[in-house]
Order: sequence, then structure tokens, then C-alpha cells
Amino acid sequence: MKAMALKINKRFYYGWVVVFVSALALFFSAPGQTYSISIFINVYETEFGYSKTALSTGYSIATTASGLLLILIGRMTDKFGQRLMLVLVATMLAFTAFYNSFVANIWMIYVGFFLLRYFGQGSMTLIPNSLVPQWFDKRRALSISISGYGNLLATLIVPIFNVWLINTLEWQNAWRFWGFGLLLVFVPIALVFVINRPEDAGLTMENDKDDDEEAARESLLEMERTSWTLKETLTTKEFWFVGLMSIIVPMFTTGITFHWIEMMSQRDVGREAAAITIGLIALPFAVMPFFARVLIDRYPVKNVFMLTLIMIFLSMLWLAYFVQGLPGAIMFILFYGLAVSIQGVALNTLWPNYFGRKYLGSIRGAATVFMVLGSALGPLPFGVVFDLSGSFVPVILAMMVMTVIAMGLTLLIQKPEKNPT
Repeated sequence: MKAMALKINKRFYYGWVVVFVSALALFFSAPGQTYSISIFINVYETEFGYSKTALSTGYSIATTASGLLLILIGRMTDKFGQRLMLVLVATMLAFTAFYNSFVANIWMIYVGFFLLRYFGQGSMTLIPNSLVPQWFDKRRALSISISGYGNLLATLIVPIFNVWLINTLEWQNAWRFWGFGLLLVFVPIALVFVINRPEDAGLTMENDKDDDEEAARESLLEMERTSWTLKETLTTKEFWFVGLMSIIVPMFTTGITFHWIEMMSQRDVGREAAAITIGLIALPFAVMPFFARVLIDRYPVKNVFMLTLIMIFLSMLWLAYFVQGLPGAIMFILFYGLAVSIQGVALNTLWPNYFGRKYLGSIRGAATVFMVLGSALGPLPFGVVFDLSGSFVPVILAMMVMTVIAMGLTLLIQKPEKNPT
């Protein structure tokens, strides 16, 4: 692998191969993603007679528990490297899919939910998002946004594909299809083509220096000097402020997604149209490489974060008072989706930019806790406020206040300076 990378680096930087494999990893995280699991939820209701409340309660608990334990995957990624961990996690996700093909009661389903969320939604997204920044600096946002196409394609394709699998092969074999796909397609590709860092192949990031062993050693020393440990990172206000800011998007997104049909029924949008509209939230990610080039890679990441918060605030304002009918709903979802896409790439760029590459897995694992808590808590306030007032507007206004507070926190962050040791 090292010789292959050295042979091709003059013409084609090997980091782009890593980007492709990372995109594939995000695509194959699909079995553990909500857009995929939701198709099986209807099957469980019909097959076993379980209520939405029973299934959704277990799903929320499983999501929270898996998110809180992701720091373990982060630490293991720092210790053993992304290549080994991708192979291990993908293998575990494959066996999780096989396990889910045999579930026969509510407790087995709950265990399946936890394993799917832990190895799929959590680990199979955390690892590639800590792998790509190892290979890119100047084009870090661009490379992260390109790898994100794997998630975009999965979001658009997998739900309808799962429906076809279930109707054609039955739900048990649909799960087994994903298990075999992971083992026979993704695991071999990750085993053969993933290299943890350019320095491991005698390269420097983005081939910015002569590709020899001395330059690679210098690059490793620079990584050592600029990388923060998790313990050091936790002492900075930037970690906590950015973590708190990152709660808003998952909280608001899961809240409106969970109650979208009811919310749109109050705005003269039918059930079928509302179901189609919410899926459009992923479409703006298609233009993210453009925004990465002209915005995220060129300007301080805190400024980009502020821009997205302003966009999110305006989106909330539009949803609260101006969305009426299908055109307004589409305008909201596309503009909000664009803000979320830009912020997601900016956030993935911020962690390595601020805290270095060496311990990125541990740092990302700890930071993910904020996002998981936001996702888990999102639907509750929307439901409670609606039950009490018959309207979603008060909770949207509360989320707008949280967004303004996040803007204030953004003004207080700056790239922390690491004390020399």
C-alpha cells in the first residue's frame, strides 16, 4: 500500500482515494440511520403488533445510550487507527444486521436498535469524519463535503430501496442483504485501500512538500506539536461553547421532523406532500463542494458558523410566521437544509483546525454527546408545547432565543493556543 501511494502521488494525491472510501463508509452506515430503520418500524408494528410509543421509546433510549458510549470508539480509533476500526465496526454492523433479521420480541428489537445506532449511525460516521481531516488541510472542507455525498446518496436511495427489499425478499432477508453487503463489499475495500495518515505512506498532507521520508517525519512532528489531547481539549471554553452550539441543529431538526406532518397540516400542506417535502432537506448538500471552496476553506470557521446561525434564525422565523402552503414549506426546507449542510461541514472542519489531528477520534467522540442529546431531546418540547397550546410557534420562538445565545457564544470563541511542553 505504501509503495502504491508513493507511485501515484505525483499524478494523483492518494487522499482522494481515502475520501472515496470515507464516502462509501457513510453510505454503508445506512442500516443504522433513522431513514433506513424507519422502514422496518412499520413492519414491526404489523408483524408483532407493537405500538409506536413502545418502539419510539426504545429507539430514543438506544440512541442516547449509543451516543454516550461513542467516546469509546473515539479512543480506540486514536489508539488503533481508522483502518482497523473501520474494518472492525463494519464487521460488527454486518453481524448486527444479521441479528436484526432474527428479532422476535420487543427486547430483541431494543437491543437491535442500540447496536444499529452504535455501530451504524455513530461509529460508521465518526470514523470517516476523523479520517478525511488526516489527509487534507487547505482543502479540508472541500474533501469533507465530497465524502458527505455518501450520506446524501444513502438518504435519497436507501429508504425506497428498503421498501423494495422488504416487498421482494421479506424483512428478514432485507436485513441479511445489508449484512452481506457490508461483509462482501465494504469490509474488503476498507481493508485494502484505507491508510490512516499520509505520513504512514511517506507522504505529506496534500503533497505540499517533497514526498520523502524526511518530509513525512517533519509532518508527524508538526502534528505532535499542534494536537491537543482530550483532557487538554476539555479545559478550553471552545470545546464547551461549540458543543453547546451544536445542540441546536439536531434538536430543531429532529423536533420538526418528528412532528412535520402535524405541523404542515396546520399550514395547508397535505400528508403526502409533507412527507415528500421533508426529504428535500438533504438536497442542498449536493452543492456543498462549491460552498466549501468559496466559503469554508477561505474564511475563519467561526465566521462561517455565525453565518449559518443567522440563516437558521431566519429559517425559524420563516417557519413560525410565514410558511403557508406547499411553496412556503419547500422554501423553508431548502434554505434550512442549506444552513444545516454548511454548518455540518464547518463543524467537521473546526475540530481538526482547532485541536489538531492526533486525538481527533477521542475529541469527536466526546463532542458527539452534545449532538446526541439534542437529537434525543428534540421531539419532546415540540410535543408538550403543542399539547398545551395547540401551536408549535412558542417552541420555535424558544429555539430562536437559543440560536441568538449561540451567536453570542460564537463571538467568544477563537482558535486556542496550545502551551508548549
